[in-house]
Amino acid sequence: MTTRDSATFPRASGERFAVRAMAENYQYRPPYSAEAFDTLRGLTRDEPKIVLDAGCGPGKIARAMVDAVDRIDAVDPSAEMIRVGGSLPSGDNPKIRWLNARIEDVALAPPYSLIVAGASFHWMRQDIALHRFSENISPRGMLVVLDGDAPIDPPWAVEEQAVMIDLVTKMEGARPKWWATASDVLRQPLVNHPQFSPAGSNITAPMAFTQSVADYIRCLHSRATFSEQHLGEKLSREFDLAITDMLSRYAIDGMVTYHVQTRLDWGRPLPM
Repeated sequence: MTTRDSATFPRASGERFAVRAMAENYQYRPPYSAEAFDTLRGLTRDEPKIVLDAGCGPGKIARAMVDAVDRIDAVDPSAEMIRVGGSLPSGDNPKIRWLNARIEDVALAPPYSLIVAGASFHWMRQDIALHRFSENISPRGMLVVLDGDAPIDPPWAVEEQAVMIDLVTKMEGARPKWWATASDVLRQPLVNHPQFSPAGSNITAPMAFTQSVADYIRCLHSRATFSEQHLGEKLSREFDLAITDMLSRYAIDGMVTYHVQTRLDWGRPLPM
């Protein structure tokens, strides 16, 4: 897995999210917990309650928050993500303004009492994004960066890691020199930038989530490293068979249950 180091993050990999299959697979990721949304609502203090969801994907945050706010501007550079988001529950709510653009240059309509970036901030040009956030946030508004929708220490973790490392080795021609688990990543700050003034942080309690083995594999394919386009047909098929065989020892009636946790870091964005 990749770290959140903004200096070394392979942003070109983010272009994989523009592909239709990636956008459709994204909806199989686990939701964020009620605790995460309680935190987001509690940090939305200024009126009117207008939210900017930067790098919204298919609106996982926007669609869940729409009933508690006055408007949400949901921005994503992938037209496919926007298309999928509009088709999902609450995606057609008129309070959501879907914007197919990059956060670095999209036309915004401030002030925003909450700016949120979920599993997307590391793909952005952070100096530009933080400057834009600082220009468009309300007086008491907060920027919240959150991430964490992968299994935390599931019983199959060691076996799954072996499958993933084998796959990456085949793709890159060399075995990775290091590997970070979802639990390792959860302990890392989400924002490490001089244009961010931190105010708080929280890691949610574990939330159980159950899905079919087939949907679990679709969820894996929604990750940039394991996108079907990136793997190619042959490696995708090998990966799917290996994961299916591994999970067969843990599934009950074709379903697996695991826990997810989300990290939220919030504060004020600063200009350049």
